[in-house]
Order: sequence, then structure tokens, then C-alpha cells
Amino acid sequence: MITNNKLDRRVRRTKLTFIKAFISLIQEKGYKNVTVTDLVERSDYNRATFYAHFKNKEDLTNEIIEKMINGLQKAFYQPFKEFGHLELDSLSPSSVQVFQYIYANSDSFDLLKESESIPGLQDKIVETIRNIFQEEIIFVSGHKFDINNANFITYRTYGIFGLILEWIKSDYAQSPVEISEQLINIYNTYSPKVRANSIGSRF
Repeated sequence: MITNNKLDRRVRRTKLTFIKAFISLIQEKGYKNVTVTDLVERSDYNRATFYAHFKNKEDLTNEIIEKMINGLQKAFYQPFKEFGHLELDSLSPSSVQVFQYIYANSDSFDLLKESESIPGLQDKIVETIRNIFQEEIIFVSGHKFDINNANFITYRTYGIFGLILEWIKSDYAQSPVEISEQLINIYNTYSPKVRANSIGSRF
């Protein structure tokens, strides 16, 4: 007799096999060129098994995106769980879970490097980060500045997304802890002056 737990594990294992196969195929031939036939051949399952778990290729795509976004949201919120706020100057890099999550799921996030990846994937990740800053995380400063809040959120959103993307493109040259430390240092940096080196010689 198959218990519910065993059945659930079997379903998760089968879905994960299809997800891994899909990601590897996207990296090899581009999203639009991957077919269900490719998926079942790569996964060593039949079409009936695929359709028992997914309606179509787009359904599988949505599951990958949902998994990435849900994990990313949880990773962002993790440091806030205990106190509800953070003191950036005393925050430990190991407490920043975002980069650890991305690194642990690098097979999925490597899709951000692909020119023919899942359509709109980057936009969905950016939208997720923007919503977190807009609805959940508030930056508190002792200084009062005349800054449009929407502009500030845009700056934060694309700043951290750019850092994430370049880190992925570097094939994770820095460890998750090292890149987390860099993010903390960036957020803690206050530079009242800007200097342009040798700009005068160009004009």
C-alpha cells in the first residue's frame, strides 16, 4: 500500500526530474525550441507521465517561476523574522539569505544568463524585488531627503537585481557570504561627494 507521504515524495521527485530536464534543454537549445517530446526523452518518462503532472510546457514554466519567486521572497524576509527590523551596520553577512538561496538553486537562476531563456523571467524577478521594497521593507534613515519614494524603490530594486545578475554571470566568483558582505557595505556607504577622474581632459 502506497502512503500519501510516499506518493507526495514520488510526485515531487518526478516533477523535479522534469524541471531539471527543462532547464538543461533551455540552456542547450533555447526556450522556444524545447518540446514536450524533448522533455520526456531527456527525463526518461513517457508523455502520459508528463501530462499527469503538467498541462503543457507553459504549465511547467509557471511552476519553475513560482518556485524561484517564492524562495526568493522567503530568503528576503528571513533576516526580519526574529526582530522585524535590521540594523545594517551590525548585520552579519551570514544572515542575508538571498544569495545563499540563489546559490543553492543556481541551476534555475543560471537561466537569467541565457539569451533565449524563459520569456519575461528577468521582469518577473525584478517585479518581485520591487514589490518587496514597495510593500514589505522600509528603509529608515536619520536624515531627511527630498526623494520621491517611487524613484528610491526603483533605485534599490535595480541596484540589487544588477548585483545579483552580475554575480550569476560571473559564475558565482564570490561566495554567498562574500557577496552578502558587499551588499551590506554598499547599503552602509554614505558618500556626500562625487569625484570624476580626469573628466576635464576629455572636453
